[in-house]
Amino acid sequence: MRIGKIIGRTVVVLILIALAAFIGYRTNQNIQAKKKAMSQPAPEVIVPVETVQPARMDITETIHATGSIQAESELAIFSKVSGKIAQNLVKMGSPVQPGQVVAVVNRDEVGYDFKPFEVKCDGKGVVSRILLNPGASVNPSTPLMNLVEIDTVKAVAAVDEKKIRLVQMGESARVTLEAYPGETFAARVTNISPIANPVNRTIEVELSLPNSGHRIKPGMYAEVEWIESRRPALVVPLTAVVDRGGQKYVFFADNGLARMIPVTIGAVVGDVVEILSGLKGDERIVTTGAGQLNDKDKIKVVASKPAQV
Repeated sequence: MRIGKIIGRTVVVLILIALAAFIGYRTNQNIQAKKKAMSQPAPEVIVPVETVQPARMDITETIHATGSIQAESELAIFSKVSGKIAQNLVKMGSPVQPGQVVAVVNRDEVGYDFKPFEVKCDGKGVVSRILLNPGASVNPSTPLMNLVEIDTVKAVAAVDEKKIRLVQMGESARVTLEAYPGETFAARVTNISPIANPVNRTIEVELSLPNSGHRIKPGMYAEVEWIESRRPALVVPLTAVVDRGGQKYVFFADNGLARMIPVTIGAVVGDVVEILSGLKGDERIVTTGAGQLNDKDKIKVVASKPAQV
């Protein structure tokens, strides 16, 4: 019995020793494999990019303002006598001339027999509204109809006070109307308000627009644009400019490396941005792929485009 126990214990010990040796062997193999992997150089990372040469173009900066169309002048027509309207001789949209009879009023004073009174227009224009119909009572303080002069109309736009110094009397401008998309109308500054709106800090500017066909209607929404400045500029695509800590940079290709250079940007025009400083103009600027680059990263130019805007 004692011999059997001794043999059993010996077998267990031998098994444990063999297991420990196996574990040690495998652990050593893993350590050696890791050391070998660490000793090998990391695979080289090359970023594919596209480049373009900076372009030169004229940049036009503009002043924008919004407002509405107004008639050149408005006139209310009154009867000089009291009575009742017998007949309106014009309707909304009718053109009238100075001295033209536009309505007839029957005087209703008791005991007197008066001829019908003819109400005449004092000015020229188009009837914008009939205020009273036949049978209505009128007196010298009651308006019968309204008249507007629209052969020429005016756009009244609110210009930011920071830009008003750049707007001059007689200066030309372009007006666009939502009613006529794609069309522009020539206008000229005829009046600049002497005061500013204290709420939104704007100054009203009036511009005159020819309107012989009466297509432009008072009350229409208008957008006005002036040319502030025009200058030559060096531009790159917006996608080429990256922001790192508040500073703007671009990358240019230099013998397989990405070189990062700080730049100062100016106006944004469409999908390009003006470069005020930092570039000479003959560099190959990285566009596609710029956002993932760091200085001196290895790159491969897969497409290169000439200067274009």
